[in-house]
Amino acid sequence: MNARRLWLVALGAGALLLAGQITFAADAVVTTIEVDGMHCAACAKKITSQVQTVNGVAVAKADAKTGVVTVSPKPNMAPSPKGLWEAVEKSGYTPTKIVGPAGTFTKKPRS
Repeated sequence: MNARRLWLVALGAGALLLAGQITFAADAVVTTIEVDGMHCAACAKKITSQVQTVNGVAVAKADAKTGVVTVSPKPNMAPSPKGLWEAVEKSGYTPTKIVGPAGTFTKKPRS
């Protein structure tokens, strides 16, 4: 009987997930940064190192093939979009778009 009850709970949770009633926190807090000119592993490492210094950043991963940096925040923190933009600039590259919990930016954010 317990196995059946657990299966029904899992089935119900799956239905809610599919219906959009449950979301994973990681999906809501990840920020992506599109970067112009990132074309190799050395570029990606340089950008990642700078982005990691922004207050509130837990993990930053850059993919040179796609030109995208993915940023995960520290718990209960939100890295500043302006700080992320400036970190990419400080590394010598040009951010073209930031998408995250604070919104979408195609120009340098004010905060």
